[in-house]
Amino acid sequence: MVELTAPSYAQPAAGFRSRKSAQMCAYFALADGGTIEKLKLIKLIYLSERKFLSEYHHPMLFDELYSLPNGPICSATLNGIDGIIHDELWSEYIARNGNIVVAVSSLDRDGLNEVSDAEMDVISSIWDDFGQMTSSQIRNYTHEHCKEYTETEKARVPISYRKIFEALGEEDAAEIAAEIDEMVQIEGILSA
Repeated sequence: MVELTAPSYAQPAAGFRSRKSAQMCAYFALADGGTIEKLKLIKLIYLSERKFLSEYHHPMLFDELYSLPNGPICSATLNGIDGIIHDELWSEYIARNGNIVVAVSSLDRDGLNEVSDAEMDVISSIWDDFGQMTSSQIRNYTHEHCKEYTETEKARVPISYRKIFEALGEEDAAEIAAEIDEMVQIEGILSA
């Protein structure tokens, strides 16, 4: 179990998959030549989580999702990138130099041991679809194509699983989201 190093306001949700998230960030940094802009990285992570939800009706990261001025994000993942949570774990995979995220070592598939084959397929396809875009292009894409995103200038607006599934056109959005919310509650009980 990873020791929490975050201030109380930044504590991740119960069940957040910090190591998996750090490995995914390292994967994207390596795919981009070893370094990647933080804005581009957090958008790739969000789009990966969104696509996995669409395909499997299950989250990869159990992260909290928010709309921020630059688009939707996975909150604890951003805190991990910024060194606010689980820094000792995250520093095994990435380092940050200003707004540039650097993979600290090269990872083969075995080094991505927290990422399942289905998750690897999703993050690889997200890289194939969006990896050549700039940070600004991906930011603009999420503003235009992620209907769950709420335009905001300063606030942090939560994005519920239900809102994502509705934006994806799922007829059973409320039921699917309720099942995920129940999983999150169980994770909270188990980690208490």
